[in-house]
Amino acid sequence: MVEKQFLRPGGNTTCEQTPKREVMESDFRIDDATLDSWKQVQLASTDALLTAAIHDPQNPPHPILASRALVRARLQQWDAALVDAETVFVALLSHVLTLTVTYAKAINIQPSVIGYIAKSIAHVGMGEIHKAYQACDIAFEHFHSSHGTFILLVKAIIVSKAGQHRDAISQVDNLIATAYMYLLLGNSQMERCEFTAARQSFERALTHIQHHTSQALFVVSLISGWKFDNLDVTIRQRLCEALYAAGRTKDAVEYFYQIPIEFREVTNLHDEHLHWVLDFSQRSSKELEHLGDTALGFQQYDDAISLYTTALSLNPPSPLGILIKRGKAFLATGSWKQALDDANQVITLDPSSPSGYEVKHAASHKAGDYDTAVDAFEVMLSKIAQSPNPDIQRLGDQYNSPSSTRATIRKIVQRTIRHLPRVLINTTTGRLHERAEQASTFEAVSIFNELVSSMTTRIDYVRIKREVRHYFRFVMLSHRWEENEPLFHQVIQIAVYELDTSPTHDKLQTFCKIVRDAGFNWAWSDTCCIDKKDHFVLQEALVAMFKWYRSSAMMIVFLRGVRSSSQRGALAENVWNKRGWTLQEYIASKVIHFYTEDWTLYLNLQLPNHKESPEIISEMEKATGVSAQQLIAVRPGLSSIREKLRLASTRQTTMLEDAAYSLLGIFSVTGLPTIYGAGEGALGRLLALILAGSGDVRILAWTGESGSYNSCLPAHITVFKELATSHLPTPIPDVGMESIITTSQSSSFDLDVALRLYNRLNELPAPWFAESRMKLPCIAFQLPPFSQSLRTRSGRIQVYRADTDAFGMVEIKTRHDLSRMKSLYLVHPWLDTLLEREDKSNVMVEEDDVGRPPSPSTDDEEDTDDDSASLPELDSPSQPAHARMAPMDKETQARRLVAHLGQPFGALLVASASTGGRAVDYKRVAADSIITVRFQTNVSLADILDNVRTLDVL
Repeated sequence: MVEKQFLRPGGNTTCEQTPKREVMESDFRIDDATLDSWKQVQLASTDALLTAAIHDPQNPPHPILASRALVRARLQQWDAALVDAETVFVALLSHVLTLTVTYAKAINIQPSVIGYIAKSIAHVGMGEIHKAYQACDIAFEHFHSSHGTFILLVKAIIVSKAGQHRDAISQVDNLIATAYMYLLLGNSQMERCEFTAARQSFERALTHIQHHTSQALFVVSLISGWKFDNLDVTIRQRLCEALYAAGRTKDAVEYFYQIPIEFREVTNLHDEHLHWVLDFSQRSSKELEHLGDTALGFQQYDDAISLYTTALSLNPPSPLGILIKRGKAFLATGSWKQALDDANQVITLDPSSPSGYEVKHAASHKAGDYDTAVDAFEVMLSKIAQSPNPDIQRLGDQYNSPSSTRATIRKIVQRTIRHLPRVLINTTTGRLHERAEQASTFEAVSIFNELVSSMTTRIDYVRIKREVRHYFRFVMLSHRWEENEPLFHQVIQIAVYELDTSPTHDKLQTFCKIVRDAGFNWAWSDTCCIDKKDHFVLQEALVAMFKWYRSSAMMIVFLRGVRSSSQRGALAENVWNKRGWTLQEYIASKVIHFYTEDWTLYLNLQLPNHKESPEIISEMEKATGVSAQQLIAVRPGLSSIREKLRLASTRQTTMLEDAAYSLLGIFSVTGLPTIYGAGEGALGRLLALILAGSGDVRILAWTGESGSYNSCLPAHITVFKELATSHLPTPIPDVGMESIITTSQSSSFDLDVALRLYNRLNELPAPWFAESRMKLPCIAFQLPPFSQSLRTRSGRIQVYRADTDAFGMVEIKTRHDLSRMKSLYLVHPWLDTLLEREDKSNVMVEEDDVGRPPSPSTDDEEDTDDDSASLPELDSPSQPAHARMAPMDKETQARRLVAHLGQPFGALLVASASTGGRAVDYKRVAADSIITVRFQTNVSLADILDNVRTLDVL
């Protein structure tokens, strides 16, 4: 069969050896008006024109009938088309095909290739595929020499219309026709939801596109309705649809952009493309937005950005939502500039929307432009408040206003700087700043607006405190004062860095530069940061200085006289280690750097903290005479009182009062007025406060000269070089104590009196002061007249001896003339030792927590100063010490008391002083050596009980 040869791939057909000619427009033999109507697919009009032409006797009817048959086939008027087609045909050679149909109308009409084609197409439309093939075969037999190629192409089209697309494709060598057939195949596969196969067909169609026209294709378009104009555009459109249907929307859009731009721009499109472009763009943008939302939900930010970007490229009607979501995805990837661009686009498109300002705030914040971020956030809040939508208005409830955050920060700044020195040096400008100026500088740095911008929904008190305290870290200078130091009234008018050149000015300037280069904003020096003309300011500084050093980030010690070439030991011998103020500075500071006078690190110690350096520790032990452990253990407050006094006793001060004022911080004394001109009375007032606050009577364990404030207190701190233990009753070893108690149980021990004595002593309060008068609980025995007196070789000290009933022979060395004094008493004030009360020297008072971050649970509460180590008022007696006694039965305690009474102790010498009042007052008579005495065995417990009293000592 010819049909089989035709359909067999690679089959040998006659047409391959015959010349080929395309069907021309002239083969239709119709006028131009009718042809134009047909080209414009005005098929009904074309039919009417052709019918009119058939009835015109001047026109040959057969070609017009053939054309009308094709038009009626296009109109799917299959019966009418078949009648017209059959009318055209004549009887063919009987050896080619025997026809059983009687053609009444066509006996005298010439055969036409168009007529055969029309008949074939009509049979296809009627579902008579076999007859369609036969008509093509007959046409091929008659016209293969002139129209063979065209007829084969038509037959392939018929095969394609019959649904056998692949067979049709295999028989066509016209590339553009093949492309169209692949297009038809893809459309068929799309209808069957075979999207992957359809995509492949459309891609193959693209590979066969040839951008040329021919008469054959023109005729094919007339007879089949196929449109070869812009076929590549049509194929790409179908490929886009196939990819979209397969869920590959992003790939579909990529092919969409391969369509020439004139077929994508809505303004350039005709109706045939406009609807598809608009529909595809909207469908794709919505799908891409949905896919972007899914990627964003899974934190696949790069994928989300890519999908949103593709969606936006399709010019969706409502791009705001996509822009906002893409901006947030950009934020998540750190692309601040791109996020900001999206935010600005949103604001431009809809200035009333808070969402654009929300993204702008976040992008500006991440980019470090905190001023812009805060402005954007404030505008966002205003847009929320102005929105007519109640749901949007309620969104404002979740946000903090920048004004409230600023107020919180300012409050925390004020709480922080109240613990700082009143005046600090700004290391950037070199200017002095009081607290108000310190606070304002914080608002000028970027961290202020960063905090405001970052706390839009919740105020992070802990972070604010951390950032504020970090900004206000300050470094303090420790040095020995020299001549021409820059003072407050000089520097307040000029920057430190602008001071005239001098050794002391250079010292201050270099100190500030080192602090600045180390990353600290603030520095402090006692030369220019205290207005010493203002008594209140001076008082505040002297009291708070220990806390300032304690809370400083670092202390820099300038060692004048120590050069970079100096060897180890220079620090210990330097004058800095002999000054009174530098003791508290060293003890208080947590981090210290020592610098030589040419501003190199001492011993080139490249350490973060010289205070932890073995070399420094060794030298400080040598300089102070105490171990490093003892130095480290020193804490502010009423702990280790005698040890602190002993450390201070080796130091020197230019001003006599500074011997006391330099210890205010070490003992956490806050109630002592700093009065220069008080002389050694300042030390007396300090010791009185310490004694009243601690009850530690060992402060009275000294020999030397009495002070003017109270005779029981010394005039000079140097007296505390002596160890207090030399005055206290000699300790009794545990074995010895057990032996004494055992003996007392088997002898004529008067337990009743012992218990009474114990109770009496235990009920006495600790020593306390009312103004300068001290109430001193003690055991006091009056001395008899002295039997002799001797003067030492120097002639300044006399030695007195007296034979007493209570203590036996007593020897007293003093500068005072005891012969003129009446009613002298030897006093045993060491009641804590006798009663074995807790050793007050080891009572640790909690260190103040200046600079220590509070717990988060108290973030919204007011900070309070820790005054737990402060001293009570002078006229308030301390709590009775018996409340702190270790658990022990009272009988045992009484026996132990009696044992301690038998030990030697250093007695105080007091004399009665007439003040004109009814009460008896006393004054301590200072001795030049310890008056060591011991109760005689003949002294009864009753005698001791009778001499328990509280003396008013002036």
